[in-house]
Amino acid sequence: MPLLALVLVAGGWGLFTLLARRLPSDSLLRALLLRTRLSLAVPLGVGGVLIWLLGLLPAAVLPLPSPLELRRLLVVLALAWSLSRSRWPLLRWVEGTPTVAALQGRERLALLDLLDKLIRALVAVLLGWQVLRLLGVSASVLLTAGGFGAAALAFGARTIVENGLSGVGLYLSRPFVVGDVIRLPAQQLQGEVEAIGWFHTRLRDPERQAVYLPNGTFISQAVQNLAQIDRRRLQLEVSLRPRDRDAVPAIVAELQGLLAAEPAVDPELPARVHLVGFGESGPLLRLLCHAASADLAAALDLQQRLLLQIGAVVERHGAAIALHRRLLA
Repeated sequence: MPLLALVLVAGGWGLFTLLARRLPSDSLLRALLLRTRLSLAVPLGVGGVLIWLLGLLPAAVLPLPSPLELRRLLVVLALAWSLSRSRWPLLRWVEGTPTVAALQGRERLALLDLLDKLIRALVAVLLGWQVLRLLGVSASVLLTAGGFGAAALAFGARTIVENGLSGVGLYLSRPFVVGDVIRLPAQQLQGEVEAIGWFHTRLRDPERQAVYLPNGTFISQAVQNLAQIDRRRLQLEVSLRPRDRDAVPAIVAELQGLLAAEPAVDPELPARVHLVGFGESGPLLRLLCHAASADLAAALDLQQRLLLQIGAVVERHGAAIALHRRLLA
């Protein structure tokens, strides 16, 4: 019988290999056959050996399962093992489909991560269900336990269920994905998303410390996704000397022309220069515009050029900067 089991293993391995070689090299079925031939062939041999051993042992020695129960167990184990080994071929195939390939990089990673977690969850359910069967747990017991479990969840495990459902909601709605920088105004917290789990999400704050947040936090609070900023807003304030008041109209007009001629400034969004008041030092000018892209480095370069140009314009009109403040959003 052990020899026959080895023949079954070798025969199954050879059959799956032969079938795979007859398929195109880029075929998903070929990749699945090559990936799962071990997990499908080995249970055949193991099952044959175990059934042979069951026939040798007296029934009263150990409470051994029947050959039928053993075959069911091996089928479930083979299916769970095959699903686990098929994850990477399935993920590569999904990633290569036109619909998924058209997604942005982070959106594509989020979808693949969700598929990976669903496969893992299915494997865990299959194994857990088989373990319960081996322990002799009947369907009526499961239903009764489910009723008590629902009551327990309603009182003691509400937060766990809420975080789990919120994790599913984050995967489906995708307000942010791994790699995005998000901000929670209510908690004054900002960080880069490193991982999204079923129950919690891991952020890396500006201090490079890991922050773990329950997924329910993102459902009950406002979340700002800084990675989805389409334009960077620049607001520059310059204070002149009190005696430079007469030069303000000419300075404002020239700065307005500079904004209109600057290619890095978005022409479709407000770009204005105004006298907004008189501060402690003198006339206060405010320059407001938006960078043409969301890139932070490009916005900082634009801000630097504008500051230098403001200083040059003020000097050309015989004025001087008393104080300046800047705000980049």
